[in-house]
Amino acid sequence: MKAFLRGLPALLLLLTLGCVTPVTPEQIASADYGTVPDPPTYQKAIKQLIQPMLFDPFTARFRFIGEPQKGYAYLSGSRQPPVFGYLVQVGINSKNMMGNYVGEEPLRFFIKNDTLYLLNKSDKAEVVP
Repeated sequence: MKAFLRGLPALLLLLTLGCVTPVTPEQIASADYGTVPDPPTYQKAIKQLIQPMLFDPFTARFRFIGEPQKGYAYLSGSRQPPVFGYLVQVGINSKNMMGNYVGEEPLRFFIKNDTLYLLNKSDKAEVVP
């Protein structure tokens, strides 16, 4: 019985991973993506969001990869409908406690009008054609 109870969370996780509400072409065509993000504005907002999380924020190097692209993200879990907006990819490299750069880490952000979200690696988000 104890082995079953230990395996129950993993089983529930596997069952919920496959429950993504599919996006239809009609949703993509009629979606409200919000306003197109202005580069100086969203770049500044991303830096302000990330810098407090870094050990040495003043030495951080931000590399914005391409322009914001229309897309969607599941911000409230995979069972809720996706939110449409713009996806931005950023490479961030900063120094650690030893004073060495740790290597660029890719991060994804989602922007809808004036709201910025940092996406986790596990968050489902896709660019639309």
